[in-house]
Amino acid sequence: MDRATFALPRVLSDKSPGHQEFSPISTWARRRLGNIDHEKRVFQIAGALFDMTGDLHELGRRARWSLSAAALMHDVGRSVDPEDHPAIGSEMILEDTDLGLPADVRRALAYLTLYHRGPVPDVGDDDILKSSDDCEGLYKVLALLRAADTLDCRSIDPPRLLIVRRDRRLRVSCLLEKYTSRAEKAFQRRKKYRLLEETLDCKFEVQVRPDRED
Repeated sequence: MDRATFALPRVLSDKSPGHQEFSPISTWARRRLGNIDHEKRVFQIAGALFDMTGDLHELGRRARWSLSAAALMHDVGRSVDPEDHPAIGSEMILEDTDLGLPADVRRALAYLTLYHRGPVPDVGDDDILKSSDDCEGLYKVLALLRAADTLDCRSIDPPRLLIVRRDRRLRVSCLLEKYTSRAEKAFQRRKKYRLLEETLDCKFEVQVRPDRED
């Protein structure tokens, strides 16, 4: 791939493309979290990263669906305890039959939710997925989710994002209306992008700077 570009504004429309298919999941998350602006931004970023790196991960439509759904659900455990929200959210997904999802789909979403933060076990070494699940594919999906989640932060005003890919290099510009060193540190957490670089054999660079857009 010679070049691909994705741009995300600071403020998303309530009718952002792609959300209609996930309306039941959005509703489920909103009922528990209230505001899901962060989740909707992660949804858009994750989808863009998936599409921009298709030739690197070689995953199909089911994987993209899992990534999009997980983007909307990954922080649902915050409704109970922000500190332990990955584990709590994972259990909520596994136990909540209101979702109306098959067991294998719930396992996939629970896995992605549990490991979107913190250490990630090797493929097949987790306690959620079964041997019949696409463990290797979900490992790649997790890498995309972790990167997308890092590019939006609940406690910092959302940046305007510009992502450009050339060959195996992705360069992300986080353009901030109010630049702070705290924001720079948040968006440039190298460890959150390492899994993506390793699984897709690519280079992921993040630049944080003030937005000069008029």
